[in-house]
Amino acid sequence: MAVTQLFRLLVGRPAARVHRRYSQVCPASSERLRIFESLRDKRCRVEATGTRLSILLADGRRVKGTSGVTTPLLVAQSVRVKGALVSKVNGELWELGRPLEADCELHLLGFDTDEGRRAAWRTGACVLAGVLENEFGAEVCREGASELGLYCDHLLHNGAWSLSDVEERCKKAAALELPLSRLELNLEEVRELFQNSRLRLQLVEEQMNGPTITVYRCGDSIAVSKGPLLRHTGILKVFKTLQLSPVTLANQTEGSGLMRLLGVAFPGEKDKEQWEREQEEARRRDHRRIGTDQELFFFNDVSPGSCFFLPKGAYIYNTLTDFIKVNTCSSSEYRRRGFNEVVTPTLYSTALWERSGHWEHYSENMFTVTSEGSQTYALKPMNCPAHCLMFEQRVRSWRELPLRWADFGALHRNELSGALGGLTRVRRFCQDDAHIFCTPEQLEEEIGACLDFVRSVYQVFGFSFHCLLSTRPAPCLGEPEQWDNAEQCVCVCVCVWEQQLERSLQHFGERWELNPGDGAFYGPKIDILIKDAIGRQHQCATIQLDFQLPIKFDLQYVGRDGQSRRPVMIHRAVLGSLERMIAILAENFGGKWPLWLSPAQVMVIPVGGNSESYSKQVVQRFCEAGFMAVLNDDQGATLNKKIRSAQLAQYNYIFVVGDKESESGAVSVRCRGGMQLGRRPTEEVLTSLTRLRDTRSNLEEF
Repeated sequence: MAVTQLFRLLVGRPAARVHRRYSQVCPASSERLRIFESLRDKRCRVEATGTRLSILLADGRRVKGTSGVTTPLLVAQSVRVKGALVSKVNGELWELGRPLEADCELHLLGFDTDEGRRAAWRTGACVLAGVLENEFGAEVCREGASELGLYCDHLLHNGAWSLSDVEERCKKAAALELPLSRLELNLEEVRELFQNSRLRLQLVEEQMNGPTITVYRCGDSIAVSKGPLLRHTGILKVFKTLQLSPVTLANQTEGSGLMRLLGVAFPGEKDKEQWEREQEEARRRDHRRIGTDQELFFFNDVSPGSCFFLPKGAYIYNTLTDFIKVNTCSSSEYRRRGFNEVVTPTLYSTALWERSGHWEHYSENMFTVTSEGSQTYALKPMNCPAHCLMFEQRVRSWRELPLRWADFGALHRNELSGALGGLTRVRRFCQDDAHIFCTPEQLEEEIGACLDFVRSVYQVFGFSFHCLLSTRPAPCLGEPEQWDNAEQCVCVCVCVWEQQLERSLQHFGERWELNPGDGAFYGPKIDILIKDAIGRQHQCATIQLDFQLPIKFDLQYVGRDGQSRRPVMIHRAVLGSLERMIAILAENFGGKWPLWLSPAQVMVIPVGGNSESYSKQVVQRFCEAGFMAVLNDDQGATLNKKIRSAQLAQYNYIFVVGDKESESGAVSVRCRGGMQLGRRPTEEVLTSLTRLRDTRSNLEEF
């Protein structure tokens, strides 16, 4: 009772609008602040209802609260949880100071979580925007946070600064514990707020994926944020600027002068030191360095954003493709799961893209060419319209469904040059793409089978993963009723899969959660997020429901009753882009590829006598068995140097062959890490390694 009374006392106090100032406000900012406060005054104050709440914490404890009164911050204080920066309420990100509205599950998140770190960096971006705007006279056009840190896109026509000066001023501004006031604004209100900044307004409108967007007041500046912020700026004690670089905007033909200042912010020095250790580990695992050191791939300006795979890189590329297609050496995984591979053209008339709706939503990301007669064609950025053409080639029967078609054709997307980065963002790529045409009654079973496929693949890599159910965005295609039915069907299926995960993958501890408003424009989707060896998350696999393309292509099948029916279309990828998956795997394994995926599996080193002839026989025997085996016959290098060279080149196994091995038909085996497995018969080693390779084991010893 005393706690509840305290809650009511704290919330019942009138909200004092005291905004600390740390600089001289320019006229444009002053007008924007006036409009913000005017819009804020129009909002109705939400009164506490007094309804009792039951709040379930992550550790299983339950606490009581009051609707409209109790906040995550007060809960954290009552249960003595320190370091919370933001929270999740029933899976939705929630500010610590925002009152709870109903019974809920509450997770308190600190800087050691992705959500907590992003909230800190979004807040840091607001501080940085205020400093650039009010102290350096910059026009801030966009601020936010990514996995790299916080950023602020701005125009500065006169003046310059040093990065260290910006860091110091951000630290001083944050120390004022500037309050953060939140408003949800519609498009009309956004246009009123940013009427004096054309570029700012353009970028905000592009950022809106729903009827409203969240805007914050931070001291004397106004910021737009895609997620919740901290309670006040004083929580951030350390700022570090990283780089200043130009920004390329979509459809931009000339330089706009827009610059991006990238940085990071932390609650304390220990958090900064931990981040610096993570960055050092990430640099050590950078797939671009690994690709160069191991001669896997390279890029060249003659084809920007398109990768040249060298023989070793091509081996990994082809092995991944075979991994998806073939489960064992003798049976097709695709055939076992009912998929048939198709081959489709690369170049299509824009008439196809107009028919599918992609020209309206995606034309700026397509490469186009014009042929004789001024006919415009576009390189395909996706396979789905072509598969719809294949479906409509003849009358289909319900007996044929589901139809499952896989396509490994090359795709091209006109990514901005500034967005390109190694294999993670390219212009030419291939993905393990597939489309399923099924009846509405078959939908749940098909989604379940897709999820099972994802699980079987990611188990091999040892990835932990969880799912996001992304619901309708704005704008979207189709009627609201179709979206309602689609989302309900996906939700039921994910619930069933979650129960299966609890039984079969308990050590992974996977989960699924809602991701409102992030669906594709044609239907809801399930995105699968994996976590790599150093804790970073990546979105690779996706399962997307499409009720729109079958309508646009007027796809039909003859049902059991003889009537024409509309199929449902499922877009499915497990690895996603092969290029991006190779980058993720290179960094996950740190360049130490498991045997089945390794382009450097066996190095044979002859030692004196007549061992070279036998060594060549060993190499030939392993090559005939499908292994990547080579001979080091460098006469000028010592044995230790050869072994060290093989270890640095990340060969999984090193076979040392001398006279004794030649006489007995054996090899002395060393693992990549230096462990010696001793002298063993060559045929026994071949059998053991073949078993490790074919079972896709990540073990080294045998």
